[in-house]
Amino acid sequence: MDIQTSSNIVIGGGIIGASIAWHLAHSSNVTIIAEKLGGVATPNSFAWINAGGPADPTYYEFRNRSMQHWREMTKQVPDLPISWTGALSWDATQNETAVSQEGYLKAGTDIIRVNNTEMAALEPELDGSFFPEWQWGLKVQDEGSVEAHIAAEMLISEAEALGAKVLTETSVSGFVKEHNRVKGVTTSNGTIHGDHIILAAGLGSVPLLATENIRLPVEGRAGLLANTLPVKKQYLNTLFHGPDLNMRQTRDGRILAGESFAGSDAGVDAEKTAREIIAKVQRAFKGGEEIEYGYYTLGIRPDPEDGLPILGDTPLEGLDVAVMHSGVTLAAIVGKLIAEKVLTGHSDPALDYFRLDRFDKKSNGTTH
Repeated sequence: MDIQTSSNIVIGGGIIGASIAWHLAHSSNVTIIAEKLGGVATPNSFAWINAGGPADPTYYEFRNRSMQHWREMTKQVPDLPISWTGALSWDATQNETAVSQEGYLKAGTDIIRVNNTEMAALEPELDGSFFPEWQWGLKVQDEGSVEAHIAAEMLISEAEALGAKVLTETSVSGFVKEHNRVKGVTTSNGTIHGDHIILAAGLGSVPLLATENIRLPVEGRAGLLANTLPVKKQYLNTLFHGPDLNMRQTRDGRILAGESFAGSDAGVDAEKTAREIIAKVQRAFKGGEEIEYGYYTLGIRPDPEDGLPILGDTPLEGLDVAVMHSGVTLAAIVGKLIAEKVLTGHSDPALDYFRLDRFDKKSNGTTH
């Protein structure tokens, strides 16, 4: 049965789909289809908003654009749970830390050296023995974090207030086509017709495109994050990125930690690994014995083959895709640019850089 008609359909209720839907809802009719509001990978993300490594200048600039657009979005949605705390970091050795700083400086990041005394002033609860033996680390002011699943739910709610329709606990099994153009989707609750479909379902995008013999070169990579029980004390004022320990304090008072901000290898015993991570957290702080293990999450993040986002056009007309790692950082700009593309037909050069067909070009011996 046909259950409704919509100008635009967004598949996915995580931070990417939520941002796309919110941007679209200001100017068009939107239906959001999500098995779960807040998404599947999004709630299990470290949710660090940062510019990342400077190896690919286009990607680095794209992340910076998104960081700026997150700030612009908070002017329209002031309650978005974003904290621009800045970040402290150091690597395993002094030389590695210096090389890291040099790379970021060349890319244009405002990253400075701070000595142990300055870091202790920023993070007075960290134990002195935790700081690097060479007596300095790095500070980036323009970084932050977001409670990503809450932000996704808020953006979807805002879109709904603008007139968007939200279908939850609904799975999509395929596409309705007219010649080479997608005209709708088939779901567990019937057929939904739409003029334009945006596929932002993370790993779930892979089997959906496979129904049309379209290869989406994305695999799942597991990442374990450990959470403490909520604490009243403010143990951390910044985000921390260091050798074998990354951590931030969430708005509900938990300390969220992993061996990398993408999450740790769960190993054979995930809970044992998580408890070992929290033991590192306890040792990092003065009075760390007050910190208790809470629970762990094991998120499966979508990981494109070349590490870069896959955005925009697919071989089918009327069907765009938005799949990436670092979805939390990139959600703001991806939402804006995909919405502009759908509404105006204009594709930002950044979207063109991250198109799906770049993999075909690489297999033919060409590049960007």
